[in-house]
Order: sequence, then structure tokens, then C-alpha cells
Amino acid sequence: MAKERAGRNALLVNSGDGPGGPALRQFLASLERCYVRQDDHLAKTGPARPADHRRNLYSLQLANLRLRWLRTGAMLPQITVIGPTQAGKSSVINWLLGENAAVASPLAGFTRHPQGFAYGGEGEAVTALYRYFDPLQARRVADLPAEDFRFFGFEPMPARLPRLGLAVTVWDTPDFDSIDSERYRGGLLRAIALSDLLICVLSKDKYADQSVWELLAMIEPLGIPSFICLNKTPPATAETVVRSLGGKWRQVRSDAMPPIVTLPYLGGNASEPPGVDALVETTRTLLRQTDRSRQCLGLMRFVRANWESWLAPVRVEQQAQQEWRALVGRAIGSASRLYRRDYLDHPHHYETFQRALAELLTLLEIPGVARVLTQMRRIMTWPVRQLGQLGRRWRPDAANLGSERSVLQQIALHVMLTLRQEVAEIAETATETRPWWLALGREIGHRQAAVLDRFSQAVSTYSREFGPEVEKTAHALYDRLREHPAVLNSLRATRVTTDAAALAVGLHTGGIGLQDFVIAPAILSLTSLLTESALGHYVQRAAEDLKKRQAAAVSCLFEDHLAANLLRAPEDMPHDTGFFIPAGTLEAAERELAAAPGTP
Repeated sequence: MAKERAGRNALLVNSGDGPGGPALRQFLASLERCYVRQDDHLAKTGPARPADHRRNLYSLQLANLRLRWLRTGAMLPQITVIGPTQAGKSSVINWLLGENAAVASPLAGFTRHPQGFAYGGEGEAVTALYRYFDPLQARRVADLPAEDFRFFGFEPMPARLPRLGLAVTVWDTPDFDSIDSERYRGGLLRAIALSDLLICVLSKDKYADQSVWELLAMIEPLGIPSFICLNKTPPATAETVVRSLGGKWRQVRSDAMPPIVTLPYLGGNASEPPGVDALVETTRTLLRQTDRSRQCLGLMRFVRANWESWLAPVRVEQQAQQEWRALVGRAIGSASRLYRRDYLDHPHHYETFQRALAELLTLLEIPGVARVLTQMRRIMTWPVRQLGQLGRRWRPDAANLGSERSVLQQIALHVMLTLRQEVAEIAETATETRPWWLALGREIGHRQAAVLDRFSQAVSTYSREFGPEVEKTAHALYDRLREHPAVLNSLRATRVTTDAAALAVGLHTGGIGLQDFVIAPAILSLTSLLTESALGHYVQRAAEDLKKRQAAAVSCLFEDHLAANLLRAPEDMPHDTGFFIPAGTLEAAERELAAAPGTP
């Protein structure tokens, strides 16, 4: 049985694959970066970091570090000793090793870096540790700078086994309860994440500290084998403290109470207190029982236990993003309605079907003489066209008054201003997402001019590309007229085409604007003759069909060149104000988490 378990352990560790799929691993790494950015932002802006934010950041870092360690394929057992200030961690390590390897000091917060003492480890075992700690660099313990946390201590010990009798690396760690501990918390988490066995050193004065139990509660789902060393405890009070410890354990943890080894104060000239043999034997026994095949399961249990807490702010932000998409959707819907009201259904502004009728006029010319008539009318209407162009130079805005381009640009500006106002109103009442909405409002303000300019360019492109639709309608009307020779000859026999030809020529030569059609008797006459003829129903249907195609084209214009730019606004917001994790990325990570092996 032991051989089978050892084989499973070797297969797991040497695979270098670790738990979770690539989507889950990438998501966890990305999520940690988001938390770190927000943490830096909170540190710069001044408000105290919420307790939930700190716990999420530390537990997420611990998960990623544990995942990284399991993927190194390291084989040498790792023991990590943790505890609050002045609990005697360094002394306990020296008693375990049987020599003064760790530096013990009466000063609180003396140890500020993780410090490893490696027995029997060399070659790949050391290389794996260096890979794991990267970008931190290894230094001798005596050379560690007190205020620079880019290093970790590492001491390859002589080629002999420690008192434990096993090849092992033992880690001394920084405290987690002092005021400065936030500055070097990362080193503590790195040492916890690589541990096969965790020894929590407490004292009579420190065992009830809240920081102790917050840490023990956080790491519980990992399932790291552990025990408590109750140090500096007089024999007379040991039983009472142990009983109290059991009560605290049951309050914050659901697993069984671990072994407790008590060590009294070191008195007189003694180098070791009574009870060190029990400390060594407990360590040796638990370490030999370690089953690395269960560490992946423990990590997945840890991820599942913290998942919803990690994602709480992400889900709140995604709800805000959904609300933003809904705001943009409603604004674009309003834009389409305004376009229909102010242009398509406006009795004086709508000009597209009149343009189709102007095209029809050129098709109605009598075959064989159309070119001659066109040249003659171009000469005859030259003075009128010049007067029209002169009037437009005097009043440049008059040509665009009520035109489709003007209407579309006014609608786009209305959409931008409306959205900025709605975002500002939401930011005033939002609580958790207020920074996100404020940043979004600033981003929309910054990009407004660029969005309107790009939309104006898209309108020009749309106007050119929709021209064939107008010609298509004119040719369809003409083809239907050819099926009714009597109506066609009647139209050609009337003065309407002759009178309207100048208008059509003026249109093609730039002397007359499309809005002039609303007062042009020729166009009115042509419209009346067509609608009163046998083709009246078809003409109305052609006009409505052209209007529908135009409405659809403008709807795509709003979606592709206005809504799309607005929906991308959160992507360009400062990332210290939010997480900005795409919903698809989160869904892929959750699928892999659901497929990962469950807890036994």
C-alpha cells in the first residue's frame, strides 16, 4: 500500500501539471493582478483597505502560490514554522534541527523574510525552490537587507541529516501580527504555500490573538497537515491553555483538533526545554504520513471555498457592465426612434424617395433625344444653379438644415449627452461600484469628440454606400412603368418630365439641393400622377420598402459606429478602478473548476 501511495505521489509531483486547467490557472493569476492593482490604488488614495479585500487578496495569492509550487515537481519535504511575534519560532526550528541554524532575537519583527534551511537537498531540489521563489532572489540569511523584500534566505546545510533524521527543508517565517507585517506578508504566504507540514508556534500570551485564528481559518481548506507547538507555557497553566486552545479551534475550524506539543520556558543554563523529544517525534510522524497526492485536492477545495468571496466584487462589476450595456442599448433604441421621427417620417426633411424620383425622371426621357435635352437644359439652367450656389455660400448652414446627415449628427450628440448624464446620476447613488461609474463617466467625456468624429465619417460612408439602393428603387419603378405602356407614354406626353428635367439636371450638377424637392412642382406633379395611376399601390410599397432598407442601414450605423465605441469604453478605463474580466473568461474558468477532481 505504501509503495502504491509513493508511486502516486511521484507521478503527481513529477508531472509538473498540477491541479486545474489552463483557463482556471490563467484566470486565478489575472484575478490576483486585479486585486493587487486595486490594493495599490487604495494605498495611494488613502482610504483604509476593507478587511474583505485584504482577506481575498491574501487567500488568492496563497492559492496561486500553492498552485505554482505543485507545478514545480519538487520532491524534498518542506516544513514551515509560523507564529506571531515573540512566540519563539526560530528557537523551535533550532530544537528541531539540533543546531543553531535560525537566528533567534528578543526583538519583535526581527525575521522579515522567509528563511529556508535545506538538509540533503541539492541539484533539482534547489533549482525547483529557486523557480518557485522567482522573482525573489536567494541570499544567505546574514546578508538579508531588513527593508528590502525582494529576497529570501536560503542556507544549504552540510551534507548530514538534522535531528529529525530526514532530508528536509525547514522554513522560518515572518510574523503576521505586527504593524509592519503587511509589508512582508508575501514572504509568509510563499512559505505556507510550499509546506508539506505546518507547525504553528504559539505562546501563553499570544495563542488567543485574532490574527492567529484568522490565518488558521484561512488556510484550513488546503488541508495541510499541521500541529501546534505551545511554547513558553508554564506547566501549571499548560492544561488550561490547551483546553482553551481546543475551544478556539472548534470555533473557527471544522476539522479535528491537531496534536499539541507544550514546551515550558527555557530556564537556567539549559539549551533546550523539556518536551523537545515530543516535538521532534510529532514532526517526524506527521511528515512521514504526508500524502502529496492529496495536495491537489486540497488546493481545489481551497479554491472552491473562496471562489464566491473572490468573485463578489467581480460579479458586482459585471452587473454594472450589464447595466451599462442596457443603457447603451436603450440609447441606441431611442436614437432609431428619433431618426424615424425627425427624418424618415418628417414631412419636410425626408428626401430619399424624392432622390429616387429624380433618378426616375432621367429614365423617363424620350429615347434618342435625352442627351440633347440634357445638354440644352444644362445651359438653360446655368444662371439658376449659380444663384443657388451663391445662396448656399451666404448661408452655409441652410443646405444642411433638416438633411439626413445633420439629423444623424444631432442624434449622436444627443446619445452621448444623455448617457453621460445617466452615468453621473448612477455614480451619485452607487456604493460598491461608484469608482467604476465615475471612471466610466470620465472616459466617455474624454472620448466624446473622437466618437462623434468617427461617427460623422461613418455617416459619409453610409451615404455613399446607400446610393445604389436609391438607384435600385428608381429602376424598379421604371421597369414597372414599362410593363404599363399607357401610363409610361402618358407621363412622357405630359409637361411634367420636361419641366422637371431642369431640376434633375440641377441635382446631378450640384446646383439644387435635395430639400428643394419639397417645393418643386415637377416632383409633386410626378408623384401625383404615379400615385393616381394604376401603379399607385406599387409606388407606395416601393417608397415604404426603400424607407425600411434605409432604417435598417441606419440602425446598423448606430450599432456598429456608435454603440460599439461606447461599449468599449470600460476597456480603456484605468484598471486600478475595476477588474474588467470578460464574462467568457470567467465562464471558462468555472467550467474547469467544476470539472476538477472533487474533495474526497
